[in-house]
Amino acid sequence: MNANKSVSDQVPDEEQLKKRPRSPFDFGRPAARTCTAPACTAPLPIKCPYLDTINRAVLDFDFEKLCSSTLASAHVYGCLVCGRFFAGRGKDTEAYVHSVDAGHNVFVELSTGRFYCLPDGYEVVDGGLDDIREALDPRFGFVEDIVRRKSSSDGINNSSRQRQLRIGAALDDSCALSRDLFGRRYLPGYVGLNNLGKTDYINVSMQALAHVPPIRDFFLLTSRNGSREARWSPLALRFGELMRKMWSDRRFKSNVDPHEMVQAISTASKKRFHINKRADVSDFLSWFLNNLHLGIGGSKKPNSSIVHRTFQGIVEVTARQRKKKKVVDGKMLAGARGDDRLGSDDEEEERVDRRESSRSFGNADNDAIEIEETTDRTRFLTLTFDIPEKPLFKDDTQGGVVIPQEPLFNILKKFDGISFNDASYRGVPQRRRYRLQTLPDYLILALKRFKKNNFATEKNPTIVTFPVKNLDLDKYVFDKKPKGNMPSEEVIKNMSVSK
Repeated sequence: MNANKSVSDQVPDEEQLKKRPRSPFDFGRPAARTCTAPACTAPLPIKCPYLDTINRAVLDFDFEKLCSSTLASAHVYGCLVCGRFFAGRGKDTEAYVHSVDAGHNVFVELSTGRFYCLPDGYEVVDGGLDDIREALDPRFGFVEDIVRRKSSSDGINNSSRQRQLRIGAALDDSCALSRDLFGRRYLPGYVGLNNLGKTDYINVSMQALAHVPPIRDFFLLTSRNGSREARWSPLALRFGELMRKMWSDRRFKSNVDPHEMVQAISTASKKRFHINKRADVSDFLSWFLNNLHLGIGGSKKPNSSIVHRTFQGIVEVTARQRKKKKVVDGKMLAGARGDDRLGSDDEEEERVDRRESSRSFGNADNDAIEIEETTDRTRFLTLTFDIPEKPLFKDDTQGGVVIPQEPLFNILKKFDGISFNDASYRGVPQRRRYRLQTLPDYLILALKRFKKNNFATEKNPTIVTFPVKNLDLDKYVFDKKPKGNMPSEEVIKNMSVSK
């Protein structure tokens, strides 16, 4: 060997190692690859000998993805043997230490759904773990693929909107029961949500939104790691995950714990809606729809999100408000007299003249104020109704405590387009008239049952009866340009039967 050569020149490069014939001592070393295709360059799957230690009965992925030791939220792994969550998988991390101390070797990365064997650190690829991945993050992309292939073969329009409609119809028509890990049967989409402590108003809102087809189909076809979902707010991401879990047919248990959804709501509302804190469901639903609209990229423009396209309508509000005139008659009279100082001789005469003026004209306040009428067109997501107050005294003929009942059509008189109702705007009393211009595809009616006073919050127990099917609201909808002028309230009062 030439002594003038450096040590680096004596070390064979990678090309020389590839050309070198393999020796018997190279057992276990992968051979040099000449194919550059992704299938050839991918690492060979390693069969994990610890898969039989997985205990699916203790796995629960509904809880918040936090490390059980440090409460860290990044790079969290779930132990598939004991069900606990730990951060990291490198040396000196919580998951690594747990695998060595407890002898639990199989972990799943909660953010990506990839499986690893610790402390060895290699990735586990096995088809028998697909049920765990489906329980961690349910996917409905296979339904979309089936519908797309069927539509292409049948020559049907394959637009995204038509695909969503057909996927929703397939879910609605499906009546097949599924079984959880313990053999209990459940119908996907009709699963229970656990009450985490006075969170029943959140549960009923989520159950109602889960059965609105446009909202459901939009969030079922989303993914946690998609490019579009990367711009969403945490509230919208948690709502999409909850929808997919409720409609999944491969769950390990027949109910859902909305821990992550409630935590995202508490954070976004700054603990206005929190665990062990009751709230009005109508207030929560209005807040949630607005924040969900903004969380998926909605703006002030009409129909800028699936929330506005589904629930938004238009109502015309006419407000009458009393305002003082700029020129008051009383001041003009006082100025004409020339001496209206306190204690002067004309003071008593002026007071008498004002009383006489009030009596002669009937109402002196009408001379000092004017009625201002304004009309605005407002977009709404929910329609709020006022329930009549319950009777103060009991009826002896009926006996006992009687819960009053009120039909829905009596409450709908608020939107008949004729009558004015008392209202308050920023502390100023007003009289308002409401006319529905456009109704949304799905109308939300909110009944205002709770009223706060200085001591407590009172609930109106009045039962509102309504038809389950064929609710006709055509007579409550007014066109933007009516054919004729609507009669005013004064004209209606002066009408007689002969006219």
